[in-house]
Amino acid sequence: MKLSWRSSILPGAAAVLLAVPVCHAGWDFTAPADPSRNWSASIAGYAEYDDNFNSTENNRQSGYRLGSDLTLRVKAIGERSLVSGQYDYTTAYPNYFHMGGLAENHMLSASVNYSVTPRLLLSLNESFTESTEPSVVQTVNKVPVTLAAAGSYLYDAVSGSAVYSLTRRWNLSFAGGWDIWRYEETAYATNSDHQDYSMTLSALYSLNPVTVIGVNYQYAATAYTNPGPDGSLNGYSNTGYLSLTRQFDPKLSVAVNGGYTLHESGNGSTSTSPSAYGAVAYNYAQMSSISLIVAEYLSTASVGITRSFSTQQGTSFSLQANHQFTPRFHTMFNGSYVYSTFKSPVVGANEVLTLSPTDQSIQLHWNIGYDFRPWASVGFDYTYTRLLSSNTLLIQPYSRDVAGIRLTFNY
Repeated sequence: MKLSWRSSILPGAAAVLLAVPVCHAGWDFTAPADPSRNWSASIAGYAEYDDNFNSTENNRQSGYRLGSDLTLRVKAIGERSLVSGQYDYTTAYPNYFHMGGLAENHMLSASVNYSVTPRLLLSLNESFTESTEPSVVQTVNKVPVTLAAAGSYLYDAVSGSAVYSLTRRWNLSFAGGWDIWRYEETAYATNSDHQDYSMTLSALYSLNPVTVIGVNYQYAATAYTNPGPDGSLNGYSNTGYLSLTRQFDPKLSVAVNGGYTLHESGNGSTSTSPSAYGAVAYNYAQMSSISLIVAEYLSTASVGITRSFSTQQGTSFSLQANHQFTPRFHTMFNGSYVYSTFKSPVVGANEVLTLSPTDQSIQLHWNIGYDFRPWASVGFDYTYTRLLSSNTLLIQPYSRDVAGIRLTFNY
C-alpha cells in the first residue's frame, strides 16, 4: 500500500474549504497584526550548519544547507462550529552532502469542532507528515516513538471524540484514533510499516468548577504489514486508569493519570506495567509560559527497532518554555527525553538480542527571535539530537547538531 501526500492533504483541505460557505467568517484582507483574521500565510528562508547530514555515529558528513518554509493557516467560525487547518511545506538543499538532491517535507494538521447540542460536542483531528528526517514522534495514543534515520517516511494520524454532558457535574466521553506508518525504502517498509488503533472511554465528574476526576479505560492495538514469526510483533493492550485535573488559578493547571496496562502479543505472550501521566502548565506572564509532561507507558515495540522484541516499557519527559522579553523580542525552548526498555523477545530472534536492551533519545530545540514588524522577523535556531542504545545491533547511535538563522515574512 503506497500512499501519496495528496491522498491526505486534499481531503483535509477540501473539508476546510467546504466548511467556509456555511460559516459566518468572511474572507477579508485584514491587517497582518489583526488576531481575528481567519487566514494567514508566512514564508521563510533559512541557512543552517548541520554537523551530521546522514545521522550516523561514524563517517559523519557536515556542511551548510539552504532552505525555505511556506506555512498556510485557515479557520472558519460558525454559530456552532470551528474549522481550522495548517499546511507546512519545507525544502532543504542539499539533502545529502555529497550527492546533493532536494529534501521536501509536507505537514498538514486540520481540526473540526461541532456543537450538536449544548450537551454534545464532536471533534475530528488529522495530523499528516511526509518527511525524510524522523526523530521523536508522539503517536495517536500519546506514546513517544524513537525513530532512527530510515529514509523517507509517511505518518498520518486521525482522531475523533464525542463528549456528552449527562448533568452539570457528570460528563461521558468517547475518543478513538488511528495512525499509519509507511516507509519508501523497501528494507524499512518490510520491517516497519504498520498501523495503530486506540479507543478510550471516560466518565468524568466535576467536584467543583476547577477540579475534575475521572475513571477511564483505553484499548490500543498495533497491526504490522509483516508481523513476523507467529504474528508476535502485532499486539493489543488494555489500560485502566484514574484521572485528576485541577485549575489552581488562571496561571497554574495540573493533570494526573495513574493506572495499569496489560499487553498481549500476537504469539500469546503477555506483559504488564504501571502506567502514569502527569502534566503541569504555568502561565507566569501574558505571553510567557512553561509546561512539563512526564509519562510511563507499556506499548508495542516502536519503529526503528529491529524485529527482536514485541513490547517496550518507556519513560518520557517533555519540557516547553516560552518567554517574551519585550513585545518584539522573544525566545522558546522545548526538549524531550525518552528512555525505553525492550521486553518479550520474539521467537527465533538472535540470542545476542534477548538481553532486555535499552535505548535513550534526547532532543533539544532553542529559538530566539526579534519581530521588526508584525510582518517581518528574524530568528536563530539550534537543535540537538542524541540517540543511545545498549545494543547497537538494534539501534545505531548518533548525535547531531544543527544551527541556523531564519528570516520570516507574514501576511
